[in-house]
Amino acid sequence: MSIVSMQRMSLVAHQSERTKLLRIFIKLGCVEMIASKDNVSVTSADVVRRDKMESVKFRAAFAINFLKEYSKEIIRYDKKLAPKVNLKKENRLVSLEEYEEVCNNTEELFAKIDEMESINNRVVDLKSERTRLQSQAEQLLPYKDLDLDMSKVADGDYYSVFCGLLPMARTEEFKKAIADLYGDGEQPFLCEFAVADETELNDQTVGDMLGGKIVPGLKVKSRPVTVVCLKEKSAEVAKILADCEFVKSPYSFDKTPGKRLEELEGKIQETEDAIKTLVLSAKDYVQYLPTIKIVYDYYNLELAKLTVTENAARTEKAIAFEAWVPEEKVEILKKEIEDKCSTVVYSFRDPFEDELPPTATKNPKVVGAFSGITEMFGAPNYRERDPNLFVALFYFLIFGIMIGDAGYGLIMAIACFLFIKIKKPVKNSGRMIIMFAFCGISTFIWGVLFGGWFAISIPKGSFLDKLTWFSPLNEPLKMFMLSLAVGIIQIGTGFTLNGIARIKTKKPVNIAKGILSDFGWVLIFIGLLMLFPNIMVYLQAIEGGKAWFGIVGKIGMYVAIVGAVMMIVGGAVGKKNPVKAVGGSLGSIYGAINVVSDLLSYSRLFGLGLTTGVIGLVMNELGMIIVNMVGPVGWIFAIIIFVGGHVFNLAINLLGAYVHDSRLQYIEFFGRFYEGSGHAFKPLGSDMKYTYLDN
Repeated sequence: MSIVSMQRMSLVAHQSERTKLLRIFIKLGCVEMIASKDNVSVTSADVVRRDKMESVKFRAAFAINFLKEYSKEIIRYDKKLAPKVNLKKENRLVSLEEYEEVCNNTEELFAKIDEMESINNRVVDLKSERTRLQSQAEQLLPYKDLDLDMSKVADGDYYSVFCGLLPMARTEEFKKAIADLYGDGEQPFLCEFAVADETELNDQTVGDMLGGKIVPGLKVKSRPVTVVCLKEKSAEVAKILADCEFVKSPYSFDKTPGKRLEELEGKIQETEDAIKTLVLSAKDYVQYLPTIKIVYDYYNLELAKLTVTENAARTEKAIAFEAWVPEEKVEILKKEIEDKCSTVVYSFRDPFEDELPPTATKNPKVVGAFSGITEMFGAPNYRERDPNLFVALFYFLIFGIMIGDAGYGLIMAIACFLFIKIKKPVKNSGRMIIMFAFCGISTFIWGVLFGGWFAISIPKGSFLDKLTWFSPLNEPLKMFMLSLAVGIIQIGTGFTLNGIARIKTKKPVNIAKGILSDFGWVLIFIGLLMLFPNIMVYLQAIEGGKAWFGIVGKIGMYVAIVGAVMMIVGGAVGKKNPVKAVGGSLGSIYGAINVVSDLLSYSRLFGLGLTTGVIGLVMNELGMIIVNMVGPVGWIFAIIIFVGGHVFNLAINLLGAYVHDSRLQYIEFFGRFYEGSGHAFKPLGSDMKYTYLDN
């Protein structure tokens, strides 16, 4: 339960040893490389190698993305044919030799990737063609009822023909303008509207005309109009049409618009069928996904090795590496280097004060299961205390209180442990599942103490009743005081750890602040805990009458007063100016408001703990109401409500407990002592996206 000591390695070797050394570093998985501060240069050979590796990695990435996207496309056509595409890390360890063997025999694989690229390019072209055809159909759609061969729409020797679209809203205006132009008695022109009614075509009609593909928001708001008039009136008619926003038809095909639309619809369907055939063929390539993942990670690893080489100080014949190595791995690394390399000189030393080594923690499996919570906040500084033990203790404790149902706890623990047993996740991939398994145990323990068994009432005097401490629903004040007590203990632990860290700096001001300010708050919290019995009696949460309540309470009051005085004096430490010293003391008093606010944040334990019981109770009561109303048949519906309701209750409260428990660690607990300003130890070979390297 500590931060692993690091050693700084300096190594110089002949260039011929570079590949062997990098291979040793990767296989041992305990060497984090450091970029050289000396001037380094990237050679043309490095550039060529990088381009080649990135090209291969890009093709593997394309293949993975191709299978991901096309599996979604297949679902659109036929869910039964959709393959299962696992884009997560493969749950097995892959040796470095297996990576190399796979990548030395990739001819067939890259031939398949060529086929995927061909399919993708063809689908892209077909989709572009489909879009083009649909666009043509959309533009032609307003003319669909115009019964004219568009190639024959042309001016004659004595007449002019205008064919195009007129907005429906301008139809009456157009008719009136034409009537005014010619007068009532003259009929020297022909004006035919191809659409008899003025109803807009709706989305469904448009969709029917476009190969069954609905185009949202597309509405036909114009109507086709054909106007035939004498040449002598063509200028006036053209002006009227222009004023009414007439748009001339651009079409001259030798068929009616309706026939042309039918042709377009057929081509759209042919294109869609071709796309479907290609998309469905993508399922045949899913079998290559595990191998593609290995290829991707192998070249990712090769690029990492190339980066290490580029960042190293080197000459034509020599190369120098700098790296961090866990102290416990130094001897193993030395032995490997000496056994496999001949022209190598190395040294190891402790970190200097101005150096910040990477942070690696060493914890038992139970504590390590909760380390993911800490890592989401930030890795501890190399010279900082490892908080994982305390995070594990408090996260375990608080999670169970928040859910507080023994039945839910059993389900969580059994389900998570079964998953670990069956799936056997490698390395740290199952760490969070193990954490939830332990949280299930905590939930079970607190559920037993709270008498929570799927919100079912426990008979008085029964075995389970005898194990019950109190019911949060029946005694909410006890639940509230328990929540505050947990907050006092956790925040007090934070102050304690901060005080210890200050004292360890061996600086007089820090030592004084640690003793007075931090441990002053610790005494205040101890005093408050000693006052709890009297507070509970006052709130009628418990019965009084016990003599030790008063004695302990009086001692607690004095302890709290001493702590408060220490905290106020601590605010003045390090300030030589009397005014600043007084201001520091007053600042400590004002800062107490923040501490009280943080303490009240633990009331979320009270709220979530009651929520679980209330929702479960409502589901049970709802099921029984149906049984009472319907009779024995109602049990069918009641069981559905019981199961569905409790599954929902567990899921929503599981999420709530996870989020709020994490928040309490990050804000209320870490805010007292933990910065998380370090960077996690990342040895060469650890950055694998789809596979786990066996090292």
